[in-house]
Amino acid sequence: MRHILYSLLVIAVAGSSCHKQVLDIEAENLLRSDLAFTTPEKIEAATLAAYDGLQKDFLAGPALIYVDIMGNDVFDRGGAFGEMSRFNMLANYVLPATVWSAGFDAIGRANRAFAGITANSSKLTAAKASALLAECKFVRAVANFYLVNFFGQPYNFTADASHPGIPLITEDYTYNDPTANKPRSTVGEVYAAIIKDLTEALTDLPLTYTGYTNNVYHTKTRGTKAAAAAFLSRVYLYKGDYANAKKYAKDVIDKTYGTFALNATVGGAFNKGNYTTAETIWSIPNNATDNPNTNAALPMRYSPSDVRGDVVLSPTFLSLATNPKFAADDKRRGMIINGNTAASAPFKFTTKYTDVATRADWAPIIRYAEVLLTYAEAQARTGTGVDADALARLNEVRDRAKVSMPSYTAADFSNDKDKLIEAILEERRIELAFEGHRFWDMMRVKATVTGKYDYNGTSLLTPQPFGANKNIFPIPQIEVDKSKNVLVQNPGYE
Repeated sequence: MRHILYSLLVIAVAGSSCHKQVLDIEAENLLRSDLAFTTPEKIEAATLAAYDGLQKDFLAGPALIYVDIMGNDVFDRGGAFGEMSRFNMLANYVLPATVWSAGFDAIGRANRAFAGITANSSKLTAAKASALLAECKFVRAVANFYLVNFFGQPYNFTADASHPGIPLITEDYTYNDPTANKPRSTVGEVYAAIIKDLTEALTDLPLTYTGYTNNVYHTKTRGTKAAAAAFLSRVYLYKGDYANAKKYAKDVIDKTYGTFALNATVGGAFNKGNYTTAETIWSIPNNATDNPNTNAALPMRYSPSDVRGDVVLSPTFLSLATNPKFAADDKRRGMIINGNTAASAPFKFTTKYTDVATRADWAPIIRYAEVLLTYAEAQARTGTGVDADALARLNEVRDRAKVSMPSYTAADFSNDKDKLIEAILEERRIELAFEGHRFWDMMRVKATVTGKYDYNGTSLLTPQPFGANKNIFPIPQIEVDKSKNVLVQNPGYE
């Protein structure tokens, strides 16, 4: 990881002076925090750079795509992602290495900004310093969450979450610092660190932002109290701590941190002009000049395109036989289209990401619909029988999309809460489809991946059980080698 931290220092310091080239910076200047933190404006810019770390090669597209193609609701037409969707990657495969580098780059940026803010807090008001430090913790927590789920087995893989996770990096290391060569912490330790960062951030993050673009833009793309609470609800859900998952989701629902609501239409949170509605809690923004490349952008992969268009909706998702809660007249079926080129015509695609021309679709990391369904599931799991509140939140999401189907009633589940939970999980599958949730939702409930199609869209792959070695990514072999085996490789990739 030391080479990642070195690159980050060069980028951060170069950004502090637009008149200097990287090669013009003297070596000793790489370590001087006052170059990047001389004014309140530069301090805030350094904090915003941490978000940029989350965007590049990470949450702006690739991370969501990889979670989806490992599930069974899409397939990788033509094998664009190599052996990832077949659960047959090698330790030196490039895509996991890119995720590793991007995630730790974001963490390194956050840690560098945190150290710089701490050392230069006298240049800020106490409230501003606390808010910026909270943003650093928020970015670090988000990056750790995605990394630990890509590179470590789910929390409940062992009874006490003592299985290997990722290294916990919380300091601003300099290049070639031997103390930066850290072993992997356990998954339990990583989750504890994520929860600590988010809980502390929640205290000091603002409800909303003002800024140089406009208020709504920053409020939807920088860490807010609502974003931290919503993320905490997801983390606790993955951990299986349903009482806390319910608590933090309920805080958002109860408008403790602002007003959020479902849009009137099922596609109302997607595509240009819709990114800052009341349904969006937190997103990774893109625009025509700052977006992922053609290999990583959401619209290039999920939309029919002569350039890519290779993440295709699976028959397993579309069929009532294998996705029975997805009614034939569900309004969300209106967000499914045929391919529009000779090569893509036989296949189905989503309209959640359509800006193929400029690749400016925002990545929807947390929507209000997810919070409602997290609350519904957590309430159902902690309640007895068919909980009325859980049922109401489930219906809130489903009723927006239904046409002829009636709302759910307790009688539909015969007073069996397991049937209610199953319906909530199915609703998550449909509502949050193609947003980077499906595979990890299956893993946290110890499901087997069945009905998964191979590259051709006609052959089914062998079912992939919970706990299989290659359900998670390999630690990049170059990182294992450079660490002199301080980093231990995941089983199955030795």
